[in-house]
Amino acid sequence: MTKIVLRLEFQHLFPEEEKRDIIEYLKLISKFSLENIIGFFNSNPSINFDNFFSNPKVGTEIFKKVANYCRDNNIIGKPQVISTEASIRISEIILSNRDILISVNTLEDDTDRDEINLFKAFLLINETINKSDNLSLEASEENIDQISDIMISLKFSTSDIGVYEDIDIELLKLAYVTSYKFESLINFLREKSENEYLINELCTFFKQNSIKDLIKQVDFLVVQILLFRQHKSYKFKVEDLETIAFLDSLISETIEEDYDFLYLRNYPLYKMDKETYTIINAFFVLDKFTKSIKFLLKDCFNKKHNLKSSDRKFFNFYNKDYSENYLMKNVLNNIFSKKYFIKQEVLDTDESEPDYYIRHHKDIYIFEYKDVLIAKDVKVSGDINKITKTLEGKFLTNPSNGKRIGIGQIITHIEAISDNNFIYDTKIEKDKYYNIYPILLLSDRTLEIPGINHMLNNWFNAKLDIDNKHFNTKNITVIDLDTLIFFEQFLKSKDKNLKNLLDEHIGKMKMSIKGYGKTPDEIKINILKKMTQKLTPFSNRFDPRMFDQKLFIDRFLHLVNKNSE
Repeated sequence: MTKIVLRLEFQHLFPEEEKRDIIEYLKLISKFSLENIIGFFNSNPSINFDNFFSNPKVGTEIFKKVANYCRDNNIIGKPQVISTEASIRISEIILSNRDILISVNTLEDDTDRDEINLFKAFLLINETINKSDNLSLEASEENIDQISDIMISLKFSTSDIGVYEDIDIELLKLAYVTSYKFESLINFLREKSENEYLINELCTFFKQNSIKDLIKQVDFLVVQILLFRQHKSYKFKVEDLETIAFLDSLISETIEEDYDFLYLRNYPLYKMDKETYTIINAFFVLDKFTKSIKFLLKDCFNKKHNLKSSDRKFFNFYNKDYSENYLMKNVLNNIFSKKYFIKQEVLDTDESEPDYYIRHHKDIYIFEYKDVLIAKDVKVSGDINKITKTLEGKFLTNPSNGKRIGIGQIITHIEAISDNNFIYDTKIEKDKYYNIYPILLLSDRTLEIPGINHMLNNWFNAKLDIDNKHFNTKNITVIDLDTLIFFEQFLKSKDKNLKNLLDEHIGKMKMSIKGYGKTPDEIKINILKKMTQKLTPFSNRFDPRMFDQKLFIDRFLHLVNKNSE
């Protein structure tokens, strides 16, 4: 469940103190403490104002300040000082100012001094990232759209660094999917000898002698990420020279501050000494081999074909040939592998076809797949109008030519089915009853945040206009491919599993959030619970137990099998 909380700011706790720039507080912290800050708070998410300080006396003073502020301002619930975003930002500031904060730092260790200055630095960072975390609207059916917009604004910029309070299942899922996708990409490139230069580029960049060695190094690091998280560790020692070479490809001496942490995404490790590395952010490490790697391949592709950086040929190759026609279709073919599933006919026609289509008895599933990038200035804006306009241009109508895309294409197919003019499945009987499940399938988890499905479904229902009593067209469901990969075995094990989850999700999306209870507080609490259920993305409807742990073991077994090829 997502949770909206107040991030404490400097003036909340130190209103009488003249605040300085963040860098001035960091200058008062020893080199040892600064280097150990990097990655620490991401590995220990439970750190907050009430357990931040080693000195009980200082801790008590800060606790009283927080309690007084909450009492004076009617703050309900426990406020927050440390967040994932703030932790990454602290690391970024330290590394981008390494020359003055670390290289020439001669301060002796002083725990009390270091902790209070770090605490104040966090409070100052919170001022820059706060986006009015307190919902000012009363939760009700009438303004659910506004509440949805607020939740999207709050989570949009940081959706790929952990949406939920407990990110362990998110990391487990991403770890498994990272290995799966990286292996899939290599297999795709291996199918044609003309792509060998791209494989060689990967080996060269990550300083490995062969693609087999690189796959092993990637999987080794993926497993370590989970182990470090489990043990609340953030730094590790390595002695193997090949592994050191690989890890060195993930560090940089030059880090600059960026609204979307671009430099840290590209170089998500920090090297403390010759053998010791720090994980700056686990999500950044994993995304390096699925999302960031796309841009590495793009540079190589453009250089090979003498193309300008603005040329779109690579993305046509990657998004269409690999992401959609290879990865997406392989995943869905595995899920819908039984012979009695009716799939779309392969036709030589200029007419738009579904990206993927399945009919099982009277249930029709229409998939439209999108592998899209969101511009950085939109992603970090917190501006719901800018976000909405961008999503409409990605998933509803092409802004350059007005043609239907994404959701619009699904509507086109539903209209064709309703008019008995759907050429890709001519066995649909026009006088029979069918359930139609429209599904917008996205390439990764970036938009799996509360409110997105609600927003896109509003557009879908507003644009869909058919009059056919034989068709029960369901609300549109937004699904990320990572979820299908992770729960692939569960979804294929029984035909009804996907249908049941879709029906549950759609039912929750349509549910009333009218409150109940004996007191106003009880009513409000129940409304908020129902609102969260209503706006929760499809991926969060799965029970983690639906994932077979044996699949994880099998995927990484080669790391301990000396005879593996």
